[in-house]
Amino acid sequence: MNKLKLTSRASAAWIGCCIFLGLLGCASPNPDTPVRLQIADGLPVAFQPDTLLTEMAGWQRLDNGRLLIRRVSGPEFQQQPRVTAEVTLRSAGDPWDKSGLLCAWPDDPGTRAAIEQGLAPSAPAIELLRFITPFGVGHFSDGPRADEYRPVYIPRWADSVQWTADLTSLLPVLEGPFFIGLFIDTWSSDGHVVDAALNWTPTAAELHTKQPKVVVPVMNTTKLFADQTQFTAFADGPVSTEFTLTEPLANATLHLTTTGHGGHSSGDEFTPCEHIVLLNEAEIDRFTPWRDDCASFRRFNPSAGVWTEKTLWRGDSIEERIASSDYSRSGWCPGSDVPARLVDLGQLPPGTHKLTIEIPTAQPYADTAQNFFNVAAHIVGNRQVGKMP
Repeated sequence: MNKLKLTSRASAAWIGCCIFLGLLGCASPNPDTPVRLQIADGLPVAFQPDTLLTEMAGWQRLDNGRLLIRRVSGPEFQQQPRVTAEVTLRSAGDPWDKSGLLCAWPDDPGTRAAIEQGLAPSAPAIELLRFITPFGVGHFSDGPRADEYRPVYIPRWADSVQWTADLTSLLPVLEGPFFIGLFIDTWSSDGHVVDAALNWTPTAAELHTKQPKVVVPVMNTTKLFADQTQFTAFADGPVSTEFTLTEPLANATLHLTTTGHGGHSSGDEFTPCEHIVLLNEAEIDRFTPWRDDCASFRRFNPSAGVWTEKTLWRGDSIEERIASSDYSRSGWCPGSDVPARLVDLGQLPPGTHKLTIEIPTAQPYADTAQNFFNVAAHIVGNRQVGKMP
């Protein structure tokens, strides 16, 4: 069995940080005033191995420019706000669909030291928003070729793509100082341009009581840093990781995000693969991540390849155009976000627990068949007031 090891020290440090931040009594000057933190404004994300990577507008550029990280600070409300993320993306010349993340780490000495050296922190990244870039939105949305490839049912190509995510359950992570990361798995020197913001909005008066939430990072197999390799062990068998709770959690929920990749026609990107999830050796979920609505994102994919396929219409065989962005995929579509799957865990006692993910039909990784699954998991639960020693 493959193991992803999250050390008790790292896990406990993050959990303690989340508990502390979640219970802080200090507040922003006016807790009823919405707060918007613009963390990226026209930020370029591109693969530039020949460029000296230096700090840019507060961002540290890592992995040849594909990963950008900066330290930010969120407001600390006395009452419960709603927290959302907004990401807008436009191609700057990259014509391909690529996976991307908006993610976070705690601002602790270990994380700071690792990031300063360009290394992966010991605690897994907490995913705020996973998205997939479409084929060339914006950059390829104008011109003769764009008109030639545009279907009759689309009046115009989109100029950009936008995603939003509700992050209210992650409030303990987003209060006070933390590190935020923006990653796109691009191999283009042109890359993409990104705008991103976080919003804290007061909720209705009856919902203002702040919930003592705890956020526990468990797993993230996405290759983010240069010292990491593509995680390909799901084809070899179940993958397990341990995490440690310093106190009991009530109403715990597993947030699980997974997408399959591998560009060849029969790879994990285009093959439904069942996932089996176990907690402490007991099965808690079984599902197959699959999206069959990818044609609904056609307006965001002007540079997608186009072919024809035979179909029946009014009893006759005809040739109908289909774009590569239209094909169903393993949990995602070009231009879509990827919401987490929520699994109810109930009550979790303190101590060490083991999460196991099985993907029995995951295919091996090879130079000609680059199959892999990006899987991320974290747990959110209520701190049981009075239970803390």
